[in-house]
Parts: sequence; C-alpha cells; structure tokens
Amino acid sequence: MTTIILKPTDGCNARCRYCSAAHPGAAKRMDAATLDRVFGLFGAWAETYGQRDLKFIWHGGEPLLMGEAFWDAVFQGQEQLRQRGLRVENGIQTNATLITQDTLPRLQRLLGTRGAVGTSIDPLPGIRELQGAPDGRYGEALDGALALLREAGIRYGLLFVVHRLALPHLAGLYGDLRRRHPGAGLRFNPLYRQGRAVDDGVWDDLGITGEQWGQALLDLHGAWSADGRPANVHPFGPWQRLQDGAGWQLSCECSGKCAPSHFGVDPDGSVFLCGRSADGQTFRFGSAAELTAQGLHEHPILRLVENRRVFLKQTFCKGCPWWLRCHGGCVNDSLLGSGTPFAPTTFCAGLKTFFAATQVAP
Repeated sequence: MTTIILKPTDGCNARCRYCSAAHPGAAKRMDAATLDRVFGLFGAWAETYGQRDLKFIWHGGEPLLMGEAFWDAVFQGQEQLRQRGLRVENGIQTNATLITQDTLPRLQRLLGTRGAVGTSIDPLPGIRELQGAPDGRYGEALDGALALLREAGIRYGLLFVVHRLALPHLAGLYGDLRRRHPGAGLRFNPLYRQGRAVDDGVWDDLGITGEQWGQALLDLHGAWSADGRPANVHPFGPWQRLQDGAGWQLSCECSGKCAPSHFGVDPDGSVFLCGRSADGQTFRFGSAAELTAQGLHEHPILRLVENRRVFLKQTFCKGCPWWLRCHGGCVNDSLLGSGTPFAPTTFCAGLKTFFAATQVAP
C-alpha cells in the first residue's frame, strides 16, 4: 500500500505553540484541478508500483476547513480511481474541533468502515488552543468532538507530543489518557524543532534533548507496563512485538523503508517524501502537474533514502545492537539536527539508553 499524506490547506483554526506545519503568510488551499492531478499521479503510481492500494491521510493545517465542494470533488475523484480497479482508503488527521453533528455524515462517508480519525491532544494549559478563543476552549471542543466520534462508532487515535513542560507529568498523563479513551490508539512523539518550534523562545520553553527523550520513553514505558502493555500504544507495542518474535510493522520513522511507501502533498500540489518533509519543505520531488509515476519511481530522492540506510548501517550505526529497532531513525530528524540526512538523529543517544534498559539485543 502507498500512503499519501495530503494537505489540502495549511490554514488552521488553532494556535498550538509548537505546530510543525505552521507557515508564514496567507493560508493556501488546494483547488479541484490540483486535486485531480494528484489523484491522476498516484492512480498511475498505484497501477504500476503501488500494488493497486492507496491510502490518503487528509492532513494540514486543518483539513476540515475545506468546504463541501472540495469534499464532493474528493469523493468523485476517488470513485474514478476505484472504477480503475484500485483499492482506496482514507484517514484524517485533524484537531477535531470542527467535528459536529453537521459535519459527521461527511466524515463517515470519507472514512467508510476502515478509516479512522487521528488527533493531537495535550491537557496542559496554553499548549494547544484555538484562534481567537480563551485558553481551555480547545480542550472543551475536542472533548465534545471525541464524544461524537464514540457515539457514531468512528475509531480514533491520539497523539501526544512530548515537550519539556510535560516531562514531570508523563506517567500521570499516560494514565489519564488511557482512562478517558480506553479504546483509542495512543502514540507518543518527541517534539522536533520545526515550524513554530524553530522560534528560540518556544524551543527554550518546550524543546527536549535526545537524552530527555530517552528518559521520557523510560517513564512512559513504566506506565505502559503497569497498564498491561497494550499493543495499540506506540512506539512500545511494535517494539515489544518485534522483541517477542511475533513480527510487527514498525512506524515509518523506525522502519528503514519509509520510501517509496509514503508521500506528502502540499496544497499547491507539490510532492514530498512524506508529510513531515512537506512541513519542512524538504525532499521535494516536484509538482503533481509535472511528475509522472515513472519519474517518481526513478527520482534520486528515493535513492538517497535507500543510500542513507546503507550508509548508516556501515558507519555510524555499524554494530549497533538496536539497528532493527530504529534503522537509523527518521531522515527528517537527521536533517533537522545535523543539516545532513547522512548522520544519526538527535534522538539516537536517548533511544540507545531506552533500548538497553528495556529490550533484549537480538
């Protein structure tokens, strides 16, 4: 399956302090012609290289800012892809504050029986808030939206970004999220210095080091172990399954083979290595208006990612007992931390500390 993280707008109704997707200037929105070109490009890709399976993750910005006419074009375009014999699924990453009884039917149509909603959550005050609203309103709107999803039987998952202010509270935050959302998948990511987090003031308040990420993983792992080690808590579930010999698909940043299974697309139709690359405007393949499936397949960016994996295994990561757990980490993290993809990520030392304390070397 090929996963396309498609950002129909970079506009958003929230004001999250560390937003990685924030861009200066007026918000952009994808038009119907660009959407059609994107569907055409990845339809051809799926027919030739993608095992005829496509999954679109609607991302942003805030994708639910897009109007009814846009989503009608999405449904029409995807039906045309299905008529070509392709299998098409959808998911959505949204702040969820625009999910209401009125928008729920459109969301149900988009997701079908297999799709799910992903949303970020942070109960600490002043971190995730709404534009033009007092602090606390974001959390109230999110709680209401998640209640609607539960009532409608729509699956959802939660992402918590680990930042400096959260470090003393991680075990309690884990327990609270699991109690309030027992059926939801849960994922913990480190804050990385991109978007609004590039600002020195934001980073000084919220940024974490690789070593702090390692300790955060240990704290969360303790709470996860006490919780019975549920498989749907990332990154621990996949790592545990791998250690148990059961086999598990690792998340993209640890899999060592994120390309060419993932792509990112901006509102103007620019195609990137993934959603994070679209946020940072790095590893750009070109425009959907100009690219072909063959051009994507033969693009040097894909060779760069494969060469990076080989290079790291033979140099910085040579002999590392934890290689199969992370495969050198995310290429975007290497670029952010070192200015080059051919280097370990800033989280490497912390991951080694965590693995040495909790995992058995293969």
